[in-house]
Amino acid sequence: MKKFRPIIVISAILIIIGIGFTFYESLLINENVANQQQNLLVGGSMSLTKELDPSKNQNGVYSVQITDFKENDNVKVTVFNPVDEIITSKSITKNPFQENFSISTRGIYKIQIENQGQQEIQVLAIIGNYPQNISLLDIFSFVVLIIGLGGLTIGIMYFVKNRGKTDVS
Repeated sequence: MKKFRPIIVISAILIIIGIGFTFYESLLINENVANQQQNLLVGGSMSLTKELDPSKNQNGVYSVQITDFKENDNVKVTVFNPVDEIITSKSITKNPFQENFSISTRGIYKIQIENQGQQEIQVLAIIGNYPQNISLLDIFSFVVLIIGLGGLTIGIMYFVKNRGKTDVS
């Protein structure tokens, strides 16, 4: 019994650490982006703004997710820089849609979504900084979780295998 107890305890600690890193990653993403969900009527549009600074991070990200996306939905997304110049303008062809852009000057960046289709749609829009090194944190938390779950599995298998045996000195 005593042989597998440290394996289970260490594995549980690794799982908790992995969950903590995942939670921290989520907080980093949420503090760096603005989001808004809205129903768009036919011909309707919505805008979302976020102040971005290239001295903090030069990688911007925007994302559009449409509830019950259909092939014939016609949605256009446009991203503007602080002087209202178009950075990018695209028609949404897949759901969810995400793309990066460069943050060149400090100021308020805007994403505008237009429903050019034939039916009302529900849209979730996101714009903001793409957190630096977030991919590394994501991979690290995943590896820690997998190691913890693997260790927990091995510890439980060892426990089940040896539960009928008793230690004789």
